[in-house]
Amino acid sequence: MKSTPLKVIVFFILTIQFCFGQTYQDSILSSNPLKTSLDSLVQRSAVHYLQSPTTVDLSIGIITGDLAQQYHFHRGAGNLSRTNTIFGLGSIAKTFVGIMLAQAVIEKKVNLDDDIRKYLPGDYPNLQYKGYPVRLVDLANHTSALPSMSRDYDDKYLDSITKLPPKAFREFYRVYTADSLFRDMHKFVLDTVPGTKFRYNGNAMMLLIALLERVYHKPYKDLIASFLSSQIGMRDTKPQLSAKDEQRVIAGHDEHGKVLPFIPDYGYRAAPTMFSTLGDMLKYASANLKNKNAAIALSHKTTFTRPDGMHMGLGWMMDKEENGLSYLMHTGHDGCGFTALFYLYPEKKTAIIILVNDSSGQDRLAELKDTLITNIHF
Repeated sequence: MKSTPLKVIVFFILTIQFCFGQTYQDSILSSNPLKTSLDSLVQRSAVHYLQSPTTVDLSIGIITGDLAQQYHFHRGAGNLSRTNTIFGLGSIAKTFVGIMLAQAVIEKKVNLDDDIRKYLPGDYPNLQYKGYPVRLVDLANHTSALPSMSRDYDDKYLDSITKLPPKAFREFYRVYTADSLFRDMHKFVLDTVPGTKFRYNGNAMMLLIALLERVYHKPYKDLIASFLSSQIGMRDTKPQLSAKDEQRVIAGHDEHGKVLPFIPDYGYRAAPTMFSTLGDMLKYASANLKNKNAAIALSHKTTFTRPDGMHMGLGWMMDKEENGLSYLMHTGHDGCGFTALFYLYPEKKTAIIILVNDSSGQDRLAELKDTLITNIHF
């Protein structure tokens, strides 16, 4: 049998690779106009990110100077997300809580150094360590020394909860109220002086929300919605969605690419939630870059410095890129199948926002952000 020449084999392999590459890129829908060097950079970076089979939708918002741009990408069958498509923000929600605490300070309703027991119902002699109380600021910068969960749940119980049907799962979250949290707090035990050790803590943020509600005599969802709407013009960013809002929520996916049911946590068990659109998040980025709102400006002030050099504001994390460029940031992931990234570079009047409906990890978003910020021409 006559053998096939090596050149023919190589040509055949390269042809297959080219055809598959073309087919793959053709399967990606995009709103990218592809007119500028930034458009090209975003296109290359997005196509690379979408090579993962677990990713379906990717939305990128970029601010450079006075220009805000949106890019939406979708792989496979279906439609592109839009400026008003709702994504989960995960832990980026904590930055909103920090700003609302700052607003309470601006309005002279609280002081950052206040003992949290001043705003709690009942007596909590356990919420101190060697005479040092937990302060409001300690809740906002993750140095409260409080436990990271309001209750201890064994693995068997948690596994049974995850197998509940969606309606029952929602109810599991809903029935744990602020009063439930306040009752459980009588059992909290501190193990170090508050304000001295960083330990990331969503539970402390939930407590801060509950305390703000007591200070304002108003639900947090109304507080934050009113602030965002009146101060920034954000009307699609909410910790709790109406049934009509939920119709605009894009489907989230687990780490294997499987569609997840939308089961938001509207209770007080673990950590804050927030849902938003790329359009609203660009407004949020612009307001934070301008830094003219008093509450936003206060939330950016350093309240604690970690041993690794990262500065903590009220909900914000602040540091420098390897090239020395300063930033404020937060990332997020939630159980509904969303991952998000939000970076501000005030010195360059630049922001990068990335929203995806996958659970493949925040490291992937960080790599995408690094590619963008490294190659943007300021």
